[in-house]
Amino acid sequence: MTAVLEIVDIAKTFGGLKAVDGLSFSISQGEVVGLLGPNGSGKTTLLNLVSGALRPTSGSIRLAGVEISGRRPDLIARAGVARTFQLVRLLPSLSILDNVALGAAFGPQRHSRRKAEDVARHCLVQVGLAGREHLLAGELTYIDQKRLELARALATDPKLLLLDEWLAGLNPTELVEGIDLIRRLAGQGMTILLVEHIMSAVRALCPRAVVMAAGVKIADGPTSAVLDDTNVISAYLGTAHA
Repeated sequence: MTAVLEIVDIAKTFGGLKAVDGLSFSISQGEVVGLLGPNGSGKTTLLNLVSGALRPTSGSIRLAGVEISGRRPDLIARAGVARTFQLVRLLPSLSILDNVALGAAFGPQRHSRRKAEDVARHCLVQVGLAGREHLLAGELTYIDQKRLELARALATDPKLLLLDEWLAGLNPTELVEGIDLIRRLAGQGMTILLVEHIMSAVRALCPRAVVMAAGVKIADGPTSAVLDDTNVISAYLGTAHA
């Protein structure tokens, strides 16, 4: 299958700290891959490298065969990478429609205002916010703010969607709704790299998982096998539990 994302020997250091240390893996078209690891393992740093928020110290990142490592975030977004954040980032004083239309207007297609609004309405249907376009983003509940941020990412028509703990902070009912939403996107053939700590969600959504610890990849394979790996258990729980 065609590789959408190829990460080759990527590294990022902050002074003497190696946040990501020689990491390599690839993701094929239509794959949903869980990126796992204990806090501080380098997961969000890696997403920041892929999306352009950080420049790598060394290594290569390719999107559909094109080198993107070190590019500006806006250029990487226009190349086809979209993401959500651990802490939702919206424009609270703008309407739901305008928040999403901005993604379409400044994404790879650079749609006109009318077309951007049409794309935004379609994305709002996808995430379950149809009919609420006039509301201000700041008026939404927490899960609906997450839906809105996801809709804005989808409005860019991404080749690769990065979800950084998108399911975190949801109550049990919202969690089921969130898993169903991501599953529908996966069913449409979207390529997703998902950082998550909720293992039930990882098992439900990700046929494959990559695990990091201290900036290094320690496992990569079918999720069920990876989660039973003694190195992974040790990384999460300590050697006494391995």
